[in-house]
Amino acid sequence: MIPEEVISDIKHATDIVQVVSETVQLKKTGSNFAGLCPFHSEKTPSFTVSPTKQIYYCFGCGAGGSVFNFVMKRDGLTFPETVRALGRRCGIEVPERALSAEEKEKIGAREKIFLANRLAADFFSQTLKGGQGSGALAYLHNRGITDETIEKFGLGFAPDSWDAVSGCLSSHRVPVDIAVGSGLLIAKETGRYYDRFRNRIVFPIFDTAMQVSGFGGRVMDDALPKYLNSPETPVYHKARSLYGLHAAREGIRQSGTAFVVEGYFDALALHQHGIAQAAATLGTALTRDHVRLLSRCGAERFVLVFDSDGAGIRAALRSVPVFQKEYMTAKVLVLPTGHDPDSFVREAGADAFLELADKAMDLLEFLMDAAIRRHGLSVEGRLKVLGDMREPLLAMEDRVARSLYIRVLADKVGIDEGAVSEKIHKAPAANVRPQVAEPWQDAPVKSLDRIKEENSLEFQIVSMLVRYAGIHAYCRDVGIADYFQEPGLKEICSLALAYDGPPEAMTDWFLTNLREEGQRELVARLAIDEFPVIHQRCVTLIDQYVRNRNRLGDDLSKRIRDAEARGDHELLLSLLEEKRRFSQDLKRRQH
Repeated sequence: MIPEEVISDIKHATDIVQVVSETVQLKKTGSNFAGLCPFHSEKTPSFTVSPTKQIYYCFGCGAGGSVFNFVMKRDGLTFPETVRALGRRCGIEVPERALSAEEKEKIGAREKIFLANRLAADFFSQTLKGGQGSGALAYLHNRGITDETIEKFGLGFAPDSWDAVSGCLSSHRVPVDIAVGSGLLIAKETGRYYDRFRNRIVFPIFDTAMQVSGFGGRVMDDALPKYLNSPETPVYHKARSLYGLHAAREGIRQSGTAFVVEGYFDALALHQHGIAQAAATLGTALTRDHVRLLSRCGAERFVLVFDSDGAGIRAALRSVPVFQKEYMTAKVLVLPTGHDPDSFVREAGADAFLELADKAMDLLEFLMDAAIRRHGLSVEGRLKVLGDMREPLLAMEDRVARSLYIRVLADKVGIDEGAVSEKIHKAPAANVRPQVAEPWQDAPVKSLDRIKEENSLEFQIVSMLVRYAGIHAYCRDVGIADYFQEPGLKEICSLALAYDGPPEAMTDWFLTNLREEGQRELVARLAIDEFPVIHQRCVTLIDQYVRNRNRLGDDLSKRIRDAEARGDHELLLSLLEEKRRFSQDLKRRQH
């Protein structure tokens, strides 16, 4: 457990504007900052950060909270992981008291899997440096990988053994179910277990918090499969993971450019040659989550470094709707025939690579040229080119941009622009699939406890309590919390009336003590509002609410008499129960 005073010290030593700026391009707007929300796609900024209150809120999707909430949501971390990450950032050591046996049992599966992965990564690294790893080390050196790069990226070697990793984890008392759940071990039908990675170069895959989330392994001969990755686990999702991103974040932030490559060695070679804004997909197509990860690191320009063969063209084609949905554009860097990023940068150098990158083609134009090379410009070939381009063009939601690209395509194939437009829009696009979120994709973030009746008196009173501590004493005197009916609002109200600290620290008090994410987001939303609060209007509103609630008793009595007169026994019983609860509340308030 992390001591509360350490959490408080880290929060006060961390500037939320600085943390958010690493992900979002913020602009000063009055006393706050605004930018495009990193948690949902938007064209107009609705994301606001308050430097005075040290909170954020998005008016588009409802995400909001403190710097801890921001980092947790951005990086997918638990609260303890977030505290440690921010503690490292501001130079505050995070001590933890010894856990009891009962508390150890409560540590989540994520923490245990991260521990197993860390132990395995250390084991692989030490094995590479030992006698068993001499062949693997020579292989890496022959591939041009230096000892510095090996150390920086934590490369390792899995020995040719069925139980080497199993023995390592067992010696550290890692439970078998955790070892299997991490993907490091595979269970046999006989009930025995064996190592997943054997006789392979091992590439640890780090998340943005520098924790090992998974592994990739590569053979050094012609054995199959050439590459083997960790399976999906609670901490590793290949559609949300990019190899080398942990080392590329600063380079992306400084340059605004992200190079997306396909292989481990491609990413390593670029980093080793000083191109520190490269990350690799992990045997999967580029996804929206990948683009979001890179854009959160500050990427405004995406350069896809794909092969110019059929596989590269298919990868580029699949990425079109991904970038369109995220309102991003991308370019494609085509290397000379026979080269991948690894071989090219080793042979020609970083400057030559960057020079080609400056000349990278627009993604849609790359697909057009590829289709023309494949089909030619005969009558039949031109029709096939239009057929190939139909899907990526229809994937574009921006009609103006689509129209401009149709004009470019018409020029390239020498067909009237109107005829091309008609062909693209009227012909059936059998391969265009509706955009349905995959199971691993996040739907737009929504506040869990949005209050439907936001014009209700209870909501308005909570809005006052969150923004204006000067009304708290009056609310205590009238016992306002006892009148509340909506449970989520009542909890916020009660917490506000329990606060006795300085007004400037009140928002932090709410965000620390509220249990539900939806409540924290609501408080952030209300607190970030800069409209002034007038004391007398607050008193008037509270008095009106109390009168309304007291009149409820008289109204219930009348409705009970009416139900009795009509002989509606079911309604009568319901109203009598409501009257009983109201009387109990009234009695409690009077005492």
